[in-house]
Formats: sequence, C-alpha cells, structure tokens
Amino acid sequence: MRISHKRDEHVPQGGVNRGNLFSRAKLIYERNGLNYLIHTSIRYLYELFFTSIPNRVKLWYYNKFRSSDTFIFRGKEYHYVFHSYTPSWENERCALLPIAWEFVQSFQKQRKSILEIGNVLSYVYPISHDVLDKYEIIDGVINEDVVNFKTNKKYDLILSIVTLQFVGWDEVPRNPDKVLMALENLKSVLAAGGLIIIMQGLGEHKEVDELLKNGRLKFEKEFYLMKTSGYKWKESTWEEVKDLPFSHSVPTANGVVIGLIGTDIN
Repeated sequence: MRISHKRDEHVPQGGVNRGNLFSRAKLIYERNGLNYLIHTSIRYLYELFFTSIPNRVKLWYYNKFRSSDTFIFRGKEYHYVFHSYTPSWENERCALLPIAWEFVQSFQKQRKSILEIGNVLSYVYPISHDVLDKYEIIDGVINEDVVNFKTNKKYDLILSIVTLQFVGWDEVPRNPDKVLMALENLKSVLAAGGLIIIMQGLGEHKEVDELLKNGRLKFEKEFYLMKTSGYKWKESTWEEVKDLPFSHSVPTANGVVIGLIGTDIN
C-alpha cells in the first residue's frame, strides 16, 4: 500500500523539520553547505508563494463561500469537505471524505470495531479506530503490509479511501494482482455481518481498472461518482466513469468506484 502522496518532499534532508526559520537554515548550512542551503531556500520560497499561500487563500474561500454546497449519494445529501489535506477541493477526497466519515460515525455509535486501510481520515477528523498503513510510521498506525496482515480481532467495518489501488504499485516488480490478494486477506478479518468499503479512483492505474472491467476485482454492490466541474461531483453509472482519464496535472481522478462487500448491504 502506498501513502506516498502525504510525504513532504520539501522537508530538508537530515530531518530538519522544527525550530524557527533562521535556526533551520543555519542547521542546513552546517550539515549540507551553502549550495544546498540556496537550493533548499529556492524550493521553500517556491512552495510558499506558489502552493502554500494560494492554497490557504483557496481554503478560506471555499469554507467561507462554498461550505453550503452539497451533492447527492444514494439518496442522501452530503456537504463537500474543503480541507488543506492534499488539498481536498482539487480531487476526489472532496466527495469521498464525507461519505466515508458518515459510515465511520454510524459504526462508532453502535460501538463497532473499525479498520481503515491507509491513514487518510486522521488528517481531517478526530479518529479512534485502527489504521493499517505499511509506510506511514507514526504512533497509532499499524505498519504492516495489507496482504500479510494477521490479527485475532474481527472488524465490523473495513474502509479504504483511494488506497487499495496502490497496493503492489510501487513495488519491484510491479504487481497489480496484489490488490486482489489484499482484498481476500481483508475478508479474513471481517466480522460476521460486517462491511468492507473500497473507494477507488479510476484512470490512474490502468491495470487495476482492467481488474474491474474484466470482473476479477468484484464487489457485491458498486456505486459511482463522476467529477462534473471544479470540486463538484455527481452520482453516475459505470458506463459514464469506466473510461474517464486521470487528470495528472491536478492530480485527481474524474471517476470513482465505491465498492461494498458484506452480508447486509442496502
């Protein structure tokens, strides 16, 4: 599983990520020299003026003037989530996060056990459930490969938000079929009457898309969302989303599959 989109590529080498700006610059200079400090400073200023500040302005705008905007999924109305994470208004998380969080809250109210595949929700919401993430090494996260994960615990809800599709993708050799292995392993830790929800963007990984198209990657029920413009999404059909391209310049999927596996699916 890959969560590399949350790694900060602009943090200077050597773990320099605390202290004020002057002390950080001084430490970088002492460790790496003047040339490295200059290049790091250029990257920092570029990030600040062309990404960080514009994104803060956009976040303020969306939360101030667009917070009432909604979309419909399975007959229910959801508010888009505008958050600095990724940032959400540019990609599919704008619509997926509120759907996922409603499922989590529903299961939490029933005191059900929850496992999230990939550390996603904690960047936006105060979570208390288990998180499995091979790469994100922080307190409270289980650092194991989803394919090999074993536990005596059974989960009532297992949820993956744009994560399962990356399993096997960054490995050498690349193995798209590992997604199928991961899903089978997750079924083994699902409680009786439990529910698996896989939210998967389309178009980025053609091999994984093909698993859906040829029926090798199967869900008991599927729902689809299609990006219409900007941050706006609408519920759609498989025919509408199956061949939508991935927008690498943003980046974002333009079509999403929400797959459900369980014994009690409405």
